Parts: sequence; structure tokens; C-alpha cells
Amino acid sequence: MHHHTLETWQHSHHFSADSDRAEKSTTKVMILTATMMVIEILAGVVSGSMALLADGWHMATHVAAFGLTVFAYRYARRYANHPRFTFGTGKVSVLGGFASAIALAVVALIMALESFMRMVTPQTIHFNEAIAVAVIGLLVNLLSGWMLHEHPEHHQNMSMNMSMSMSMNTGTRTGMITICGRPICMSWPMH
Repeated sequence: MHHHTLETWQHSHHFSADSDRAEKSTTKVMILTATMMVIEILAGVVSGSMALLADGWHMATHVAAFGLTVFAYRYARRYANHPRFTFGTGKVSVLGGFASAIALAVVALIMALESFMRMVTPQTIHFNEAIAVAVIGLLVNLLSGWMLHEHPEHHQNMSMNMSMSMSMNTGTRTGMITICGRPICMSWPMH
């Protein structure tokens, strides 16, 4: 009688490299982004700036995406060799990216509605305060991008890549909209 094992046919499905440093930097960026998110939302409400308000809520989706990424790192590490995950835990970050995209779509719809309401009933905007916060927000986005870019492990994480590219784009647009919106708003009829 022959005794055969499957060991010669089996291999690991743990495809991600050691991600402890990447997880720590993602956690730091999540805290930094959450702090800036609160500042932008409060500044948007106080200054009347829709651009800051929208960027603050948009940053909330990035905080959620970073949270999902940290969860994915921990979950994938914990269950990397679990027999229930026949092909590994690599799809956890993809599902996190999908959930983040849905949250972003919901926030976009809410901001579109709020923007429409502000076109119907315009509000006074305190541009000097809004511009200062927008510039700080852009600097935070650049710092976050630098902190995350130094870890090649992030390039494997679709959720992280999408979140950072969107954050850089919206941060730049918020600053430009706030700066360019000043002359337009000065000529907008107020009720």
C-alpha cells in the first residue's frame, strides 16, 4: 500500500510581503486625514465654503478606505494560512476598495444635493479663512502621499492606490475652486 500526501502539490497563497511598516504608515495617514477631515468640515460650515465642506466629507471616505486597508492588512495576516481560504486572502483589499467606492458615490450624491440647495439659496463665503484651510488640506494630502509612497507594498493595494490618487486630485481641486471661486462669488446675486 502506498502512502501519498498532497504536500508536493500544495503551495502558499500568501502573496503579500510583510506589511507591518505599510500598516503603521497607513494608520498614521488615517489619523492625519481624519484630523484634517474634521478641520475642513468645521471650516466649511463656519466659512460657508461648499468646496471645503465637500472636500471634508470626501476625506471621510478616505478615512474609511484607510480603515478598510488597515483591516485588510490585519485580516490577511491573521488568516493567511487558514485552510478556509483556499486561494489566500488577497481579495480582502479588493472588497475594501469596492466598499470605499460605494461610500464615495453616496457622499458625492449628498454633496451634489447640497450644492444645488446652495445655488437656490446662496450663502456668504468667508474666502480668506477657506483659502487658508484649503492650502493646509493640500499640504496634508501631499504629506500623506509621501508617507504612503515610500512603501512599495501599497502598490499592490488597489483600495489604497485609488484613495491616494483621488485625495491628491480633490485636494488640488478644492484649493483651486476656493481661490478661483472668489471673483465669481463676488458677482453672484445674493437674496
